[in-house]
Amino acid sequence: MRCLTAAGWSAQRRDDGLLAVPAADFNLWGMISRASLSLWAVFMLPLLITLETALINGVEHGEKQWKHIFALPIPRHAVYVAKFLIAQSLAAASTLILCALIAIVGLALTRLRPELPHSGAIPFVWILKHAAFVWLASWLIIAIHIWVSIRWAGFAIALGAGIGGTFFAIFAASAGMGKYYPWLLPVNIFIEGRFRVALLLGAGGGLLAAVIGCVEFARRDVV
Repeated sequence: MRCLTAAGWSAQRRDDGLLAVPAADFNLWGMISRASLSLWAVFMLPLLITLETALINGVEHGEKQWKHIFALPIPRHAVYVAKFLIAQSLAAASTLILCALIAIVGLALTRLRPELPHSGAIPFVWILKHAAFVWLASWLIIAIHIWVSIRWAGFAIALGAGIGGTFFAIFAASAGMGKYYPWLLPVNIFIEGRFRVALLLGAGGGLLAAVIGCVEFARRDVV
């Protein structure tokens, strides 16, 4: 009963039991959009970045292709930048797909639940704006995982770093360090008082980390 009330729902008693109905001020689109993007930001997006970066660089590690790539007439930094941009593009495309799914789920709910016909128009601007903020705040995670997956050949190392970082976020969320913890930056977009730090550290720190990783990559000898 308390969970329903906290979520903006109330319970009405009928002859066959209790029926959960939305409260007068229940905001369907606000609830779906914020819950979906928050869950995506704290769990699914970091794990997706972990997997995609490990796969992007796992090809060269598995086939021992780094020497061949470095022998090509292209600068090393171009290889690193290309991989970083590909990882960013995949994360952005996945987030846009989530936005489309949010709209589909919301429309389906208004059809399946007759008591939700006045939920208003789909807030495309709000959804896309906050999805973009989540993506920008994830740049630091992308930069970290691009470097880790290139630096160490073991697939398990890249996955372990991402899984460990993501699940440690559960314990760091309420701590003071949670404001600066890389794997919490995307979800910090929705936390009052953490938005600006999340955006600046996520996007700005991501670019800086990418530059540092690129310099280290260009100077490192590949065996």
